Amino acid sequence: MKKIILSIFILAISLSACKRIDFGDINQDPSVATEGNIDALMRGALGSFGTSGGRVYYSNATLYSQYQAQTVYTQEQRYVQYKGSFYAYYINQLKPLREVYNTTNDVRGNTANMRAIAELVSVMITKRVTDTYGDIPYFDALQGSAELTPGYTPQKDIYLDLLSRAKAARDMFDDNAFVPDAYTDIYYGGDINKWRKFANSLILALSLQLSNTSEAAIAEAAYQEALGNAYGLLEDSADNMVFIPDVTGELPNPISRSRAADFNITKEMTDALKGINPETWGPQLTDPKNVTSNHTFDYRLYAFTQHGQDGLPYGYDSYPQYADDMNDNLDAEDAPFTLFSAAYTWLNRAEGVVLGWNTVDTFDDALENGITESYKQFFAPFSAADQTAAMTYVTGTYIPARKADAADANIGQAQVVGEEKWFALFPDGFAAWAEQRRTGFPELRPAPEAVNGGVIPHRMLYPDNEKNVNPKGWEQGVQGLLPQEDLNTSKIWWEQ
Repeated sequence: MKKIILSIFILAISLSACKRIDFGDINQDPSVATEGNIDALMRGALGSFGTSGGRVYYSNATLYSQYQAQTVYTQEQRYVQYKGSFYAYYINQLKPLREVYNTTNDVRGNTANMRAIAELVSVMITKRVTDTYGDIPYFDALQGSAELTPGYTPQKDIYLDLLSRAKAARDMFDDNAFVPDAYTDIYYGGDINKWRKFANSLILALSLQLSNTSEAAIAEAAYQEALGNAYGLLEDSADNMVFIPDVTGELPNPISRSRAADFNITKEMTDALKGINPETWGPQLTDPKNVTSNHTFDYRLYAFTQHGQDGLPYGYDSYPQYADDMNDNLDAEDAPFTLFSAAYTWLNRAEGVVLGWNTVDTFDDALENGITESYKQFFAPFSAADQTAAMTYVTGTYIPARKADAADANIGQAQVVGEEKWFALFPDGFAAWAEQRRTGFPELRPAPEAVNGGVIPHRMLYPDNEKNVNPKGWEQGVQGLLPQEDLNTSKIWWEQ
């Protein structure tokens, strides 16, 4: 098949052109609509994002966040300078969503709700892309023939615009406008109240990502506005944003798109869930690997693993031993995949208390609610008896222990919140990787057999095509890194 090496933005001159071009490693997804009505465009884009899998679109982030370890072909978990790819985000997701957003006329009437959903999902996707690479094509992107070699926008400007877009989209929803049906809106089934809650929760996450930057004051104001907004936030796991796979429609669970035999859950994770020897990680295969302060058994071990056994020690070239797998409830082809949760939102509220941004909640209440909703989320597929046992345990044993850890001067609230986010976000490696780079928690150790000087990657490398086809834009992106090199050891703006 002929390969045409072009910038994604040349490729995206028009939707009809997209479907006729072979992008090499990133082809037009056959399940994504490229032209036609806005319902098909929205369903296609939401499905494409939900099912995004493979190395650069899923598994590498789970390696960098130490959720998974590779059993074979272990280069990525040892930090080889692996070239990234952001083409599918732009072609299969952001471009169709832009088409939806730009559509203001429909036979059904006012398109405000369709446009607001498209905008919020675009913000969520763009956050992932910039968190992964740093400066990216943004203001000049998706312009078609008007801009064939777009500039790369500084990450600071991207984030400030994302905050504005998320707020505007939340306020765009209209109770009197038509809503998409469940076939089109595969996340929330057209429930605009849930979308409004998601918008506020997304603003909290965007704001916190700026908490260590020069824009912290703007971020704090955005955080507080969303926290106090009348539409509320995601507070119950029943309101989680969940991608439900459509296997017959070629939209499987994203984890299932990687060969299961090549990955295991990490021993770092299972030791942390078992509460074994807190913070006594060692470099040898047989050493303890608990990278958290947790010293209390966590029932989520049974929800994360298939058999409740040890995971695979992370970051080695080869292994002589068996290790447990991720639970089928999480990685089976038809397993639901949580994209944004109430548990994460409550923990973002707990962090807000730590920062002094949140005076609405108490730390203990927000932490308790975050852990409780995480348990409800992960044990939802289990029997009623198992759910009762888990909730009894978390309420009577685990939550009190974690509150005590947070009150311990040698541990503290920030550390416990960061660690609980690592648990709650499992197995979403992108969100966990972004949180860990920002907060430093959990205190992950580099792969013992790393090949990049022993640095957990701060980013993925830009695609080769960008350097070849859009060298001026690529150079702009590199100049935003510290140091100014297109390497996985260079830091993006919000981490500098």
